[in-house]
Amino acid sequence: MNMTRWITTIRERLQRPAPPPETRRIGLALSGGGGKGAAHIGVLQVIQELDIPIDLIVGTSAGGAVAVLYAAGFDLAAIQDVFRQSALRRIATPDPTGTGIIGQRRREEMLYRLLGDRTFADLNLPCAVVATDLVSGETVVLNEGPVVPALLATTALPALFPPVPYGDMLLADGGILNNLPVDVAYELGAQRVIAVDLRDAQAGFSLQPEENDSLLARFMFAPKQFAVAQRALSLLMAEATELRLQQHPPDVLIQPDVASIHTLDLSTPEKGYAIGLEAARELAGELIDLRLWRNGTQLAVQPQPRRARKIERKRSVMIGSNRLPARSRPEAAGTV
Repeated sequence: MNMTRWITTIRERLQRPAPPPETRRIGLALSGGGGKGAAHIGVLQVIQELDIPIDLIVGTSAGGAVAVLYAAGFDLAAIQDVFRQSALRRIATPDPTGTGIIGQRRREEMLYRLLGDRTFADLNLPCAVVATDLVSGETVVLNEGPVVPALLATTALPALFPPVPYGDMLLADGGILNNLPVDVAYELGAQRVIAVDLRDAQAGFSLQPEENDSLLARFMFAPKQFAVAQRALSLLMAEATELRLQQHPPDVLIQPDVASIHTLDLSTPEKGYAIGLEAARELAGELIDLRLWRNGTQLAVQPQPRRARKIERKRSVMIGSNRLPARSRPEAAGTV
C-alpha cells in the first residue's frame, strides 16, 4: 500500500526523453463530488467517442467509484444506473457504530451484488482509489486486494458514513486530503494525465432550502448544520486541490460546471452526464493531441495553458481598523 509522498512538475516531465509509443501511457484522474460525480460519465463518453486510449484510471470518492466500475467493464449506462441505486433514500439505514448518520450495510450489499469478490487484479485496466487514514492523517492509495472495501472507504464522507476499518487503519473519504489524485496517476506510471475536477467552491452559499436538496437530507438530520459542514469542507478541499494542481499539473484539465448539482443527489445522474459531456467536448482538440502522442504520431504533447476555472485566493476581509491599537504595536512598546 503506497503513501503519496511525491512531487512531479510538468517541466520535469517534458524534459524527459519521449518514451517509445509502445510504452506511452495516458492516465485518467477523477475527483470526488458525490452526486456531481455523474459528470465523469459524460467525460468518459467523449473519451470513447474520440477513441482516446486510457491505460490507467484513478479516482477519489465518487470518482473512485466511477473508476472502479469503468475498469471492471461496466458500460456508461450501467454506471449511471449505479448512481441511481446509490441514492440515499435507497441505501439509508441507521449506523450501529454511531460514527456516521447512515450505516454501510445496504451500500456494501449493493456493491457486492455488482462487483462480487473482484480484486483490483481482476479489473480490465490498472486502477486505484484514494482514501484518508484518520489514524495517521495520511493519504492512502488502494490498488490491490478486494475492491468493495476500498470503495466503501474512498466514499465514506465524514459524518454521513462511518469510517472503514482496514488493517490497522481507519479509512474515510479520500477527498479530505487528495480530492483529485493526479499525482497518483503519475506515480502509477502515466506519462500524460487527463484530470476531471468537480470543484464548485466559487458557487454561492445559502442556508435556504434549494430544489436540489436531497429529500433525505431534509428529514434525516439537521440540513442547515450539514450544509455548513459540507461548505466548510468543500472550501478546504478546493484550496488543497488548487495547490496540488500547481505541484502536479495534468496535461488536460476538464472542469464541468457542476455547481447546480447537490452533493447528496445521486438520483438524477443524467444531469451530471450532460454537463460532463459538454465540458469534455470543449476540450476535444487537446484530447485528440493526447491520442496522437499516445500513438506516436507526435513526439510530445506541448503544454497548453490550463483552461481552469481557477479558485482565486481572496484577500481577507478586515472588519474594523486594519491597524493594531497603539499599545499593541511593537513600536509602541515601552511608551507612556
